[in-house]
Amino acid sequence: MGWVHAQDHAWGSDDEGVRTGLPMDIEKGVCYLVKEKKPDVSYRLFEVLLEQKLPGLVVTRQYPERVRRERGLADARIIWLSHTPGEDFHNPTAIGTLAKVLQKFIEDNGGEGVILLDGLEFLIINNGFLQTLMFVEHVNEFIMQHRGILLLPVSPDTLEEKELALLERNLKVLESPALRTDLETREVSKLLDTY
Repeated sequence: MGWVHAQDHAWGSDDEGVRTGLPMDIEKGVCYLVKEKKPDVSYRLFEVLLEQKLPGLVVTRQYPERVRRERGLADARIIWLSHTPGEDFHNPTAIGTLAKVLQKFIEDNGGEGVILLDGLEFLIINNGFLQTLMFVEHVNEFIMQHRGILLLPVSPDTLEEKELALLERNLKVLESPALRTDLETREVSKLLDTY
């Protein structure tokens, strides 16, 4: 069963998702700003994209083993945004090198891959909004030149209206309620296919 394309989706509706096997109108070479209080929908979308055999990378503020356990992400690499040094730990103030890590991940996977950056607010706290915006713009430009996908969950309540508008300007915005409905429809159709 294919994807459901409701006309009321905030991000448009064409048959791209059906042709590529990607959910909804998710396209490669695009950064998505996912507006939600907690990144639950982003993680579910990430898991769906991993099912499409895309390599995955999670950059998170949560402890990696906890994320792996709670989200069942055995195959994805997880980088922890932490001031504690260690393997696959990344200092949140070193966003220049974080951008290089993301670029290297995409390059090492033939220009493809899905990155879930769960920690934008933490990066803003550690670097200021403008530095973080420049980091997002830099990563966005790199993703656009390749076939990567970046999922960037953000709680709109944590940003000022102007900051949110600046982030939205060059990213595709996914609204959590419509996205959640689409993912649930997909899961139901998957269940029906097994009977």
